[in-house]
Amino acid sequence: MNEIQEQLPILTGKKGRYQLLKLIGRGGFGDTFLAEDLNPVVEKRYCIVKRLRIDNHYSPEIVAGIKKAFEREAKVLENLGDKSGNIPCLYDYFSSTVTDPQLHISQEFNYLVQQYVEGEDLSKELKQQGLFSEAKVLTLLNNILPVLKFIHKNNVIHRDIKPSNIVRSQEEDNKFYLIDFGAVKQVIKGDISITEQSIVFASVFYAPPEQIRKEKVDYSSDLYALAASCVQLLTGEFPDDSRDIKNLWNWQKYPYISEHLGKILRRMLQEDPRDRFQSAGEVMEVLNKRDDDPRKLKLSTSDENNDDDQKTIIISPFPSRFVKILLITTIILTTTGVLIVIYRHQNPDSQNINTIPGQLFENKQFGIEIKYPQDWKAEEQKYSPLTGGTIAKIFPNTYSLNLEVGLFIRIEDIQKSQTLSEYNQAAIEQIKKSVKNVQILEQQSKKIDNREGYQIVYTGQDPSYNFRFKVMEVWTISDSKVYILTYRAEEKLYDTFLKDVEQTMIKSFRL
Repeated sequence: MNEIQEQLPILTGKKGRYQLLKLIGRGGFGDTFLAEDLNPVVEKRYCIVKRLRIDNHYSPEIVAGIKKAFEREAKVLENLGDKSGNIPCLYDYFSSTVTDPQLHISQEFNYLVQQYVEGEDLSKELKQQGLFSEAKVLTLLNNILPVLKFIHKNNVIHRDIKPSNIVRSQEEDNKFYLIDFGAVKQVIKGDISITEQSIVFASVFYAPPEQIRKEKVDYSSDLYALAASCVQLLTGEFPDDSRDIKNLWNWQKYPYISEHLGKILRRMLQEDPRDRFQSAGEVMEVLNKRDDDPRKLKLSTSDENNDDDQKTIIISPFPSRFVKILLITTIILTTTGVLIVIYRHQNPDSQNINTIPGQLFENKQFGIEIKYPQDWKAEEQKYSPLTGGTIAKIFPNTYSLNLEVGLFIRIEDIQKSQTLSEYNQAAIEQIKKSVKNVQILEQQSKKIDNREGYQIVYTGQDPSYNFRFKVMEVWTISDSKVYILTYRAEEKLYDTFLKDVEQTMIKSFRL
């Protein structure tokens, strides 16, 4: 190493010159150096220089895959670093032909110059300071989850989250940086080329099963890796070391981990991506809601062996004057409602999206409009086969750790020749095959926006937790696409929000 350091050159990039100071890391595909930025315009600063190293025995396909990943890292950092606050900024990116210090031959290298975050990565902190407290892990999650929400919104998956790729800033004690985007993959069509399939960047101790099998990854894959990292920081073990007989992470082995955090991590670590949280935003919302929060609808989040289905609504007492005003308002609204009903009965064509109360959600790409209740929230999703074609999720101001309550809008491409009847049959067969202990309750034709459609209602058993869920799916076909509205909830919560779904949302859906 000393011999290499004596030969470290000054690199000339597109935006400046960089004096390499010392080799600080060597990975499978590259070397990492600490360097000094020699740009006279910039105040003296240190930086990190990554050099792509490609060994001669690699096949052309592997070489192309490595270069592609390296170039993507540069683009991701350039696009996201300055905006996130928790991703190192990109200073420069260039290629240069230099003499390989090991082979002593001229060779082209790619270089990446980025912000130097002074501090220890969490794997070193774990060794030096011991197990993390729950409070420390919660601080970590509240730092990193917004970063994942940000990069996922920009169609980027990190694919190599682990303690050694998270650095606590020495200057700001509770600020964490997510580093080493060398394995990132941009989610464009959900495709992974043969070249990319041949490279598994992540450590098997943190990577989800689908990534180890070299299958497609999605946003929940990053959530799995983050949860696996948290488990190691909390317990000193990897999730695989503390699985129960159902092959689920057993947080109850650790009495110092709260039920609230334990159940969240357990869901993030589900084997099947469909059983995990589907976005960092979902985790953030549940993470910051506790069972003792009086401001929300309290739901039972008991574990497998608790069948308690009670729910409690906390209602503050109103002053008597307010009650009088409320009663008067109710009478006025009731009278108005009766008049509206009479008018609609006499004028059935008057019922349209403008007369349905609620907020309006629009997706201009697909020409979709739908109204949803005032106390619900709507989140637009990037259309991608990786997310099952989901373009929106609309959910009430409540939550369940077992299953997120909400209405999901998704789109599937089909062949032009496929009829509604043929799709109905195929969709129902798929539900029967994929849903555990499925019971189909209703099947019927359904008009959606005055188009021919279909509706199915069914219940199923969650494969991991001992609870049943209930689902209503309504769909219609237009221009070789199927537009699907899916309302799902735990079975005991299904009827609570059904009226809002049917009367406000499905009735107002427009193409």
